[in-house]
Amino acid sequence: MIPDMGDIHTVLDLYGISGITGIERLSSGYANENYKVTAQKGVFLYRVCLQQDDIEKIRYEIRVLSALQKTGFPAAYPIPRTDGGFISDSARGRVAVYDFVEGEEPRINEETAEEIGKYTALLNLFPADETYSRKNTIHMEACIDLINRFKSAPFQYPEIYSYFKWQTDYLIKPLAVTLPRGLIHGDVFPDNTIFSNGRLAALIDFEEVCVDTLLMEIGMSANGFCFIDNRLEPELLASLLSAYHSVRPISEKESHLLYHYIQWAAHGTLSWHLRYALLYRENQRQLDRVTELMERVERLRRSKPPQIKGVNL
Repeated sequence: MIPDMGDIHTVLDLYGISGITGIERLSSGYANENYKVTAQKGVFLYRVCLQQDDIEKIRYEIRVLSALQKTGFPAAYPIPRTDGGFISDSARGRVAVYDFVEGEEPRINEETAEEIGKYTALLNLFPADETYSRKNTIHMEACIDLINRFKSAPFQYPEIYSYFKWQTDYLIKPLAVTLPRGLIHGDVFPDNTIFSNGRLAALIDFEEVCVDTLLMEIGMSANGFCFIDNRLEPELLASLLSAYHSVRPISEKESHLLYHYIQWAAHGTLSWHLRYALLYRENQRQLDRVTELMERVERLRRSKPPQIKGVNL
C-alpha cells in the first residue's frame, strides 16, 4: 500500500523536493517501507521507519552516515531538509529521505563476496571513538531475556524455543572472549546492498549500525554472502575472508572464533525475528525465516569448519 500522495508531498516539501512524477514501492523489508520517488530534482529513496520508534536511534544512524560521507564510502546518504534537519513525521511514521543509488541486488558469487569483504573491512576501520558508542540490537543479554519470556509468550513454538536455549548456552563462552571492536553495519545482506556492473555501488540501511566486535560483521556478512541453499560454501567464504584480510588483517584469535561468530550472527538474527514478531503475533514470513536460520545453525553445529588456506576456523 502506497502512502497517501498528499502526505508524501507534504513531507518532501520540507526537503525542498517538489514536482513528483512517480512513486514506486520497493521490495518490502522486515523493518521499513521503502519507496523510490522520482521528482524534478532527481530520484530519491523515501523511507518510512517502522521498527525504529526511538528517534535517537535514527539520529545516530544519520550522524554516522554524515561522518562516513566525508570518507567517500559507497552508501546512500541522507538528504537534509531545508531547515537542516533530517527526520520528519508522517501519517505512517517517521521518515528519512536518501539519495537513490541505481543498481541491483547482487547475485551470490565469489566476486560479490570479495567486494563485500573489502568494503566491510574499510567500514570497520572507521575511527569510531566513544562518541559513537552504541550497543548492538543483537547481544547475548537480549537472548537470555528472550528465553525468560518464552513460557509466558502468547504464541508457543516448543521446537524453536528448545533450540534457542541450547544454542544460546553453547555460544556464551566463545562470545565472552575479548576481541577487536569498532563500527559495524550489522546487517550486511544482499538486500542491503546495491551493485552495478559487479561492483558495490552502495551499502544501505544503516539502522543497525553500532559499535561491536568486528568479528560480528564478518560473521553476519558470511551469512549474507556465503550461503547457497542454506549451506555454507567454502569458496565464497574464502573470497570474502581474503578480501577482508587484505584491508584489515584478521588476528589468529579472531580466525579461531570465526566459525562461532558465523553461528552467532545467524542466531542473533533469529532472536531479532522472535523478539519483534513471533512471540506476540503470527507472521508466516517471519516464521519461515526463523526456521531457515535455525536449520542453518544446527547444520553448522553438526559439521566441521571448512578448511580455508590462511584462515584457521
